[in-house]
Amino acid sequence: MELTPIFAIQANGVDVTNHIAQNLIDLQFKDEDGNVSDELTINVYGDFQRPKYQDELKLWLGYKESGVFYCGLFKVQTSERTDNHILKITATGADFSETLKQKKSRSFEKMSVKALCEQIASQHSLTVNSDYDDVFISHQAQNNESDLHFLKRLADELNAIFSIKNNVMVFLKKQKGGAKNDALPEFFIDATKVSSLTIKHSNKLLYMSCKAIWHDTKDNVKKEVIVGSGEPQLVLEGSFKDKAEAKLKAEAKLQKANQGIKSGSFTCAGIEIYAGGKLTLSNTLGGEDDETYSIKSVSHSFSSSGWDTSVEFEN
Repeated sequence: MELTPIFAIQANGVDVTNHIAQNLIDLQFKDEDGNVSDELTINVYGDFQRPKYQDELKLWLGYKESGVFYCGLFKVQTSERTDNHILKITATGADFSETLKQKKSRSFEKMSVKALCEQIASQHSLTVNSDYDDVFISHQAQNNESDLHFLKRLADELNAIFSIKNNVMVFLKKQKGGAKNDALPEFFIDATKVSSLTIKHSNKLLYMSCKAIWHDTKDNVKKEVIVGSGEPQLVLEGSFKDKAEAKLKAEAKLQKANQGIKSGSFTCAGIEIYAGGKLTLSNTLGGEDDETYSIKSVSHSFSSSGWDTSVEFEN
């Protein structure tokens, strides 16, 4: 059955879908997996009124036969008119408010990472999706950092997925038990059903273990803990509070160092798929690249020629 691509847009709560559709050149929506704000770009022509800064736009994409899915809430950042009849509107994800970017200094003591996220999220009227309730910190300092930068830094240290979308703060483990986290949304793609599939194998050193070294101030001795086994081995030095924290950071360091050995991209007819989720690829040539990857970014393009989706991924 041939499907009919459709979109829907609300501007400040008012449905403007028909008005935009009648003047649309193209529409692009980019979904990122990290702390980069999602972006919506709309190009229209004709006698189209310029929107105001911070006007709110809501976007849905889908098909007439199967329905639409919600892409998110965006706030207008710029509007640019060319040749007196083409208007380009750029809007970014509304969740990255100015309060998230304000610098502050404080510390978090003896709590789970999930509880830390919940404390910060409550200050910005956000809900939390996190599975770090079993990972505890004894002390974590936020020194002249914005909440956004602080959480991104913590996510890097733990090799976590961090994003803020649709009023939800996401802070999830990329891996559990050496495999991709089952809590992440999973999307199944047949390599024979997409176009421009590219998979790159990088000549990147695969580390087998990581040694964390720290100075135990209580016993006044240097200590170490090793995760994984064998060579080559990463070495991580830091001011860890105890063995548990050193082990946690070493596991994250090893996972992160071994990411991106395989990376790729493809284009297909428009589909509902989200950055930060898992991509299970099948039917690659000889099955050599049949495995589960992490989705780095998703780009949707809508015009009179249809709806296309482009995906970037890595293992």
